[in-house]
Amino acid sequence: MLRIAIAIAFALAALVTNPAAANDSRFVATSSGKPELMVDGKPYLVLGIQLNNSSGFAPVFHQLANAIARSHANTVMVPIGWESVEPEEGKFDWSVVDGIVREARAQNVRVALLWFGTWKNAKMSYVPAWVKRDTKRFPRVIDRDGHPIDVISPLSREGMQADAKAFAALMAHLKATDSAQRTVIMAQVENEAGTLGSDRDYSPAAQDLFEGQVPTDMLGAKPGTWTDNYGVRAPEAFMAYYTAKYIGAVAAAGKNAYGLPLYANVWPRQQPGLLRPGESSPSGGAVSWLLPQWRALAPAIDVIGVDNYDTNIAPYTEIAKAYDVPGNPLYVPETGGSMAHARHAFWTIAQPFSVGISKFGIGPDFNLQKGDEGNDPIAVDYRLLQGAGPMLVPLRNQGDMRVAVEEDGLANVPMSFPDVDVVARFGDIRSGYGGRRGQGTSDTSGRVLVTQVAPDRFILTGASANLKFSPKLGDHGSIELVTVEQGHFAEGRWIGEHLLNGDETAFGLWLPPEGRSLMVTVHEIN
Repeated sequence: MLRIAIAIAFALAALVTNPAAANDSRFVATSSGKPELMVDGKPYLVLGIQLNNSSGFAPVFHQLANAIARSHANTVMVPIGWESVEPEEGKFDWSVVDGIVREARAQNVRVALLWFGTWKNAKMSYVPAWVKRDTKRFPRVIDRDGHPIDVISPLSREGMQADAKAFAALMAHLKATDSAQRTVIMAQVENEAGTLGSDRDYSPAAQDLFEGQVPTDMLGAKPGTWTDNYGVRAPEAFMAYYTAKYIGAVAAAGKNAYGLPLYANVWPRQQPGLLRPGESSPSGGAVSWLLPQWRALAPAIDVIGVDNYDTNIAPYTEIAKAYDVPGNPLYVPETGGSMAHARHAFWTIAQPFSVGISKFGIGPDFNLQKGDEGNDPIAVDYRLLQGAGPMLVPLRNQGDMRVAVEEDGLANVPMSFPDVDVVARFGDIRSGYGGRRGQGTSDTSGRVLVTQVAPDRFILTGASANLKFSPKLGDHGSIELVTVEQGHFAEGRWIGEHLLNGDETAFGLWLPPEGRSLMVTVHEIN
């Protein structure tokens, strides 16, 4: 219990020494070099669900209340379109925003507002009509053939200023109406920014800049043109510079108005055989090879998160690791809802200093409206981990958490701790060459987090898994289960429900498909 007590004492001390932290959300610096998200003075793990693109209105939010509750999410990602708050230039209407905040409070969930301004999926869909109609003031990207496309050019100073003004007004309104309660804990600036339909802007103004010298604030660039510096990748680098500068200005204006944590999300470029910016992914977005430049050019953005929908573990983790770097903790603002995504959510949550993950999306036809939460694998994940953040996140960040996920052909996954080894076995356990092994599940659903909370105590959280403790290689004793307690998390505390023994523990520690959490105390017998 020592580590649990330390974690709880640390959280309580933070509240005592900083009363303002009782209603606060911020990224704080850590010795790891990766900032940590704190909400209400405690570590916060985002277990998010995103409303569908056109569901960012209080009546729809209210209609989805039962589904949101059954998802067990602690954070709802709610889109706000620029067109909704500034239908006429300079005249702001906050009724949509206020309705969302009221509904979130009624449902007792926190909110991350998604600012759909200049960019939504690399298009300009959510800008106001007065912006769409004024193509001179807000010029479009011009493709290689000289045709305008439905993307405002990132070179547009007028566009940047108008977007920044609107976002700052939104943030100022949130400060005035929500800073005491902090229903809104984060804001996403734009959505999957960049350009689809052209690898870069070919307008005369853009052409002159492209053929000129690379600006000196482009990290890593040397004197010379864009082509001199980046060769065939020059169009993407060029668009990244101006897109990041644009969004950096929007973010800075918002943060100056209200210091909420800000993040940007990115449509990743890693798609084998489809590495064509402007075609397979937006050109100019914060793709992994341009992540350092993006972070330098948009310092008001706290974290750049990667939207990761891959269902295979190798490409999923490759993409994720590219964004889990010093100064930028892993965050997955969008993922899918399949069993594969539920497994990968456990992997994501287990990475030290990970901000969390959010599932896209939830609309009026979402299956959880019908109450069938057992068929939604990420809802199972969230139910298990809801309320666990303040306890588990500090232990995870100091290296005391391990994760095992089942994959095709991988049904037995070892996890090593300093004084004991644990193996996760998925599916039926059968004897054969090499001892008793898991045979895999029919739906490849096994996933488990194992967290060491004291030298002899572990929390097991997961589904469709059977776990066995063993001594370290070279030790000739055995591991005895002292106590096995089933329970759950609530407000950062472990709540024990009842003890397990006999048939429930004699054949390994079983976590059923619907999920279970166990507190296990072990003892080595020599």
